[in-house]
Amino acid sequence: MSPLHEPTGLEISQQYRLIATLDNLKLVCQVIQECGIGGELWQQKQPKVQKELQLLEKYVDLYIQEFSPHLEKRIEFWEGCELGKSHNRVIPRSQPESNFLEIIQGKGDYSNPRHLGILLGYRFAYLKRFLSRFELPEDCDIDLAAATFG
Repeated sequence: MSPLHEPTGLEISQQYRLIATLDNLKLVCQVIQECGIGGELWQQKQPKVQKELQLLEKYVDLYIQEFSPHLEKRIEFWEGCELGKSHNRVIPRSQPESNFLEIIQGKGDYSNPRHLGILLGYRFAYLKRFLSRFELPEDCDIDLAAATFG
């Protein structure tokens, strides 16, 4: 971001949505770990979940630094997020086109906002769906349903 660039309210709001989503997913993981929820399934998948969270953090930072200051790139990114989220919901029932499959496998072009948006949307939705398998304590003030960005 150039020193002359002042983020707009919409930019800040979109950045906040991504950061809040990531923080929410991290918090859910922490509660699962600390409460011993999930048993063997959590123990098996926990390293992969941590790796996913690290990747998501890297991609959120990339969005904030590279795409957020530019309206056209922001629009492409968010369109990609919606596409990634919607494809995540239907992939088990239908085979996605090869271009989409390459992107979610990490072979996309990270300088392309749409590719990064697809990847981020898909991974957020995948992780949210996985974490929804675990029943959080009733007194826990975490809403997994809030772990989304639109």
